[in-house]
Amino acid sequence: MTLNQFSGTEQSSGQMTPIKTLEGFYGLMMPIWAVTSNFFENHKKLHEELVELMQDANEQATDRVVNAVDHNKPKEFIGAIIVASQAIGQANLMICNAMVEQHHEFIDSYIQLMEKGHQQIYKDANQI
Repeated sequence: MTLNQFSGTEQSSGQMTPIKTLEGFYGLMMPIWAVTSNFFENHKKLHEELVELMQDANEQATDRVVNAVDHNKPKEFIGAIIVASQAIGQANLMICNAMVEQHHEFIDSYIQLMEKGHQQIYKDANQI
């Protein structure tokens, strides 16, 4: 809904102020809502990927430990430790990348918010 739909002659400028305020508030909050929505979606996806990573690592490490115990292969214990270490390193990297990506999205939305605020200030100043 835009202000053009309310530009009839029966409405005074006093009646338009609440509508302008709501549109301004909605316009300013949109980047924040988008970042919040993306935040929850990204974290859900990250958790699913981490669970899958840990399940795969658990299966590989368990197989190596079973091989080491059943077949007297001590090197398989070292292999299990390497698999666990790689999984932890990959999980940390995934978490770090997700945090950096979320930080970039937050900064982008903050800049958009500031630009909209400045545009509104200049627009209001030009009307005076």
